[in-house]
Amino acid sequence: MRADAAAPQIRLDARGGADDLVVDARTLTLAAGDAAGTLQLDVATTIDGPLLAIRGEHGTITLEVTDGRIDGWVRYQDEVRQLDAEDTVGIDDGRVHSVALTVDATGTHLFVDGYEAFSATTTAWFAALGLTSIEVDTQGIMTPSRLTVWSTPLTANAVVAQSVVEKPLVEFAAAELSPRDARRLGSLGEGSIRARYRTRGEGQGGVILQGRGTTGTLTLAVEDGDTTFTVTAGDTQLAGVRAPGHWDDGHWHDVVLVSGRGALDLYVDGFQVLHTAGTAFFQDLGQVERVVVGADLEGTRLFGEAQTAAIYDAVLSDHQVKRLASVEPLETRALFDTGLDGSRSYRIPALLTLQSGVIIAGADQRVSIANDSPNDINFVVRRSLDGGRTWEPSRTVLSYPGSGRLGASVIDSMIVQDRDSGRVTVLIDQFPGGYGQPNAQAGTGYDERGRMILTDRDGTVYLREADGGVVTADGGQSPYRVADDGSVTRDGRPAGNIHLAAGVDPDESLLSARTTYFQMLWSDDDGETWNGPRDITPQVKENWMRFFGTSPGNGIQLERGMHRGRLLMPVYYNHEEGRTFSCAAVFSDDGGRTWRRGASPNDGRVLDGVELSSRELVDDRGSLHESVLVEGADGSVHAYMRNQHPAGRIAHATSTDGGQTWGEVTFVAQIPEIFSQPNAIRVTLDDGREATVFANASQMLPFRGRGVLRMSFDDGRTWPHNRVLNPRHHVYQSMAQLPDGRLAVLWEREWQGLFLTVLPLSWLTASRSTDS
Repeated sequence: MRADAAAPQIRLDARGGADDLVVDARTLTLAAGDAAGTLQLDVATTIDGPLLAIRGEHGTITLEVTDGRIDGWVRYQDEVRQLDAEDTVGIDDGRVHSVALTVDATGTHLFVDGYEAFSATTTAWFAALGLTSIEVDTQGIMTPSRLTVWSTPLTANAVVAQSVVEKPLVEFAAAELSPRDARRLGSLGEGSIRARYRTRGEGQGGVILQGRGTTGTLTLAVEDGDTTFTVTAGDTQLAGVRAPGHWDDGHWHDVVLVSGRGALDLYVDGFQVLHTAGTAFFQDLGQVERVVVGADLEGTRLFGEAQTAAIYDAVLSDHQVKRLASVEPLETRALFDTGLDGSRSYRIPALLTLQSGVIIAGADQRVSIANDSPNDINFVVRRSLDGGRTWEPSRTVLSYPGSGRLGASVIDSMIVQDRDSGRVTVLIDQFPGGYGQPNAQAGTGYDERGRMILTDRDGTVYLREADGGVVTADGGQSPYRVADDGSVTRDGRPAGNIHLAAGVDPDESLLSARTTYFQMLWSDDDGETWNGPRDITPQVKENWMRFFGTSPGNGIQLERGMHRGRLLMPVYYNHEEGRTFSCAAVFSDDGGRTWRRGASPNDGRVLDGVELSSRELVDDRGSLHESVLVEGADGSVHAYMRNQHPAGRIAHATSTDGGQTWGEVTFVAQIPEIFSQPNAIRVTLDDGREATVFANASQMLPFRGRGVLRMSFDDGRTWPHNRVLNPRHHVYQSMAQLPDGRLAVLWEREWQGLFLTVLPLSWLTASRSTDS
């Protein structure tokens, strides 16, 4: 890991107390001209309160400890950004932590203990703020120890190098701790164990570390390639966890066991490989008598060697573990963050690399509230023309009238490109004001001739013709016309908008059916300009369906077999009952001009001896929600599906006819499902091999979280490489392979925005975990 760091512009150490961290006027004057840079504060605290304030004539950047985590705000002119590093729990443990802010051309980056904890799109730093003061711990309730400022932004590696490293309570200088050090461990109800070891080769293993007290035994081991941790007290097993993997490969591995905050966490080589509720540590052993490393208590040695080991009286965080293991930091930035363009929130990522190398990122812009529809939601995009290094400003591509919970909306974009024409197509759901998936009414909103059904305040039915003219239900003329944006005129005068909620516009005359619509946008110039929307609801939706919508993220174009060139997009829907859902695919064989819907995997599926159909599904265990499609090496199509089945695993089905029908629904044993959107794409490695990369939120924490990437070389039969991208809050994601071969993951924390992480595929293939 490189650590490029220029000489600091300001460095203050609290040798004589916190007053030593006051930045004088002369030093402030020197720093005030910096347009970018880095500030790091080392601090210990056991209490919430203000941590740092960078004040200027034009704005402020503030950080504070709230509920034991880092929170903050950037306020610059009309910009307001929250730095909600919600995952930095435990910052109030009384130990020294490094908190750093870096501002560069990609935005603002907040680091804790060396690794990025949050990012924002704003680039306001000292010069823009008109710096007047830098204040630390204004209430005098914390223990700051060092303040350092650099006039240039540090690299991510340099931030790691500058951060503090947690010191162990005891270290092994021999194969066994001294009796005194062993006894010291008996008071530890929580803490961490670290060891570096290797086996002599595949199939070999044994005990890495073992401790014994008057009432129990603690064991960290490698067994059949898996990492295990057990704690017993008498005849009772207090902990017994196993992280499947291939850590008996003869290479050095850094293993850390963390017990605290209600959970056991296992890390190997700096990455979490297991998280499970419940704690167990040395205190459970009674008076600790012996602790050995590289062997068990009977002297049977590990088939390999332990290089070092240590015990910590700290509940190490993910970032602290990564710091100990010298994990290479990943490149992350915010693309759509809370406050961007004045919006309350952004959700639902869609990401695609085009044939030209242009990258398109799409999102829901949730203007005034963060909720799903009903809400005022726009579809926005950003493009990168240089492989993801820089991004154009966000542009609104599709917007409907209304505001707040009564606003009309578009939600859940899905993007694909046709290789032959180059056309980029987006499919997206649209709702009238005040409506969303939970309260959508049954129907397509169109009659049998494809005319849009409209009603006035008295319930009289009208029909909109393709040219915008409106006729009565029996074909008679009416005084109304409806423009493409839904605006209504009566005898040439404004008369409301068909998409608005009832009662919002005093000029209201006609409204659309209160259901969900399915729309298409397209671009023939790599997303620079957009056409549409075109409503394709009648092509794919049935009158018995209430909700019909996309499975957001990306579609695919088939490359093999008799359906080569077909565009396939995953969708899901319900029926009049409104509680159960079925997924399917819509497809186009003419480059996206027309669309058809295939059967659902639920059509003809047998569940507990009962044959299902998507038209009449009532057993929620059979529901199949958002899905993602991947083409296999043989041209078959694989669907991976969000579901509510008690199996708690991702559902899977295969189509051999281009997504028109599906085989048996099974559940993938290696991939947990916590009822959240999955994503998957086909990638090509540097050596020419093709693989499937799958991503989803894999564990309730109790919020949805633990985003994991997985790789398969055999069309999903096995997943030999699994690695945790984000161990805490993580919900939806969309992936794309960049022109340089790296993987881009656009992911969300649900409320704080969409973040882009770029990583080499070797980051994933280096993982030896088979079941993270």
